[in-house]
Amino acid sequence: MIRVISRRLGNSTINPHSQSNKIYIKGSKCFDMVSREVEAIKSHIQSLVNNRHNSVLDHAGKYTLEGSSKLMRPALIVLMAHAMVKREVSMRFSESEIGSLNDITPGTILPFLRLAEVTELIHTASLVHDDVIDNSDMRRGRPALHTVYGIKHAILAGDYLLARASLYIATLQMPRIVVLMSTALEELTTGELMQMDGCFNIEHYEQKSFCKTASLISNSLASTAVLADPGNEELELLAFKFGKHLGIAFQIVDDCLDIMGDEKELLKPKMADLNQGIATMPVLLAAQKDSKVDAAVRRRFTAEGDIDYCIQVIKKMGTVDEALQKANDHCQLGLAQLRKLHASPARDSLEASLKLVLERRF
Repeated sequence: MIRVISRRLGNSTINPHSQSNKIYIKGSKCFDMVSREVEAIKSHIQSLVNNRHNSVLDHAGKYTLEGSSKLMRPALIVLMAHAMVKREVSMRFSESEIGSLNDITPGTILPFLRLAEVTELIHTASLVHDDVIDNSDMRRGRPALHTVYGIKHAILAGDYLLARASLYIATLQMPRIVVLMSTALEELTTGELMQMDGCFNIEHYEQKSFCKTASLISNSLASTAVLADPGNEELELLAFKFGKHLGIAFQIVDDCLDIMGDEKELLKPKMADLNQGIATMPVLLAAQKDSKVDAAVRRRFTAEGDIDYCIQVIKKMGTVDEALQKANDHCQLGLAQLRKLHASPARDSLEASLKLVLERRF
C-alpha cells in the first residue's frame, strides 16, 4: 500500500475508499459543493458532440464520453469560479437555477460550465489519442475506442472532439481564453512527443508532465480567472500556478500507482509505463542512485530483466515514497497560491482537492 505523505495539508479528512455513488471522483467529499453543476455537465456534454452527418463520429464521440470519467477538471473549474467571485455572487450561483447549458449568459455560472465542458472534451480527446499511441486496449474499465471502431476512426473521433472543443471555446467570445486553451492544446502535443522521445532526468520529466498533464488544468483555471475578472493578470497567474502544481502532483501520484497500486481500483494493468519504455518519477529517482537503473532507463527497459531489476531497486531505495514527497511539495506550492484568495467554502474545497490528489488510489 502506498504511504500517503499529506501531513502538512491541513486537518480535512477524505476517505479514498468511501463507497459514495457520486458520478464524479468516487469517494471524495471535496467536490460536493459543486455536485449540482458537475451533474449538469455530465448530462449535457454529449450533446456537444452530436453529428447528424456521420453516425460513426456521433457514436464514437458519445461512447468516449460515456466512460466513467472522474470529471475532476470540470469540478476544479467550477470550484475556482466560486472561489474567485465575491461571496454574494457565489451564493447567487448556488441558489439560482442552472438553466439550459446551451445558454452562456454573462454574470451567471453558465460561461464557467461551458469552459468546464470544453476542458473535458479536450481531456477526453487526448485520452483517445493516447490509447492509440500506447496501444492500450482498455480505458476506464471499458474497451478503448480504437478497439471498438478501429484506429483510423478513433484518431478522427479524437480530432472531432478537439474541433468541437475549439468551436465552443470561441462561443465564449474572449480572445484571452482562446489563447490560453490553444496553448494547452499545443502543449498536450508537445508533452506526448517528449514522452515518446524519452525522459531521462527529473527536469525533463517535470517539463513533460506539465505539458502532458498539468497544462490543460492550469490553462483552464487561468481561463476561469479571465471569466471571473477579465484583465486581472495576478488572479490569472495565481490560478495557473495552482493548476500547474496540482497537475504535476497528480501525474507523480499516477506514476506511483502504476507501480504500487491495485489493478482492480486502477481499472488497468500495473507496470504499464515501464512496459511501454516510459521512465516515471520513482524510476528516475532510483536511476540517480543506481547506474544499472540509469542504463535501463536510457535503453527504454528493452533488455531482459530490466523491469524486474528496476522494481527491486525502487522498493529497496524507497523511491515511491520519495516521489510522493515530491508530489506533496508541489501540493504545498499549490496551497500557497490558494491562500492568496479570500477565505470561502470553495477555497476550502480546492485545498481539500490537493489532499485528494495525494490520497487517491485510482
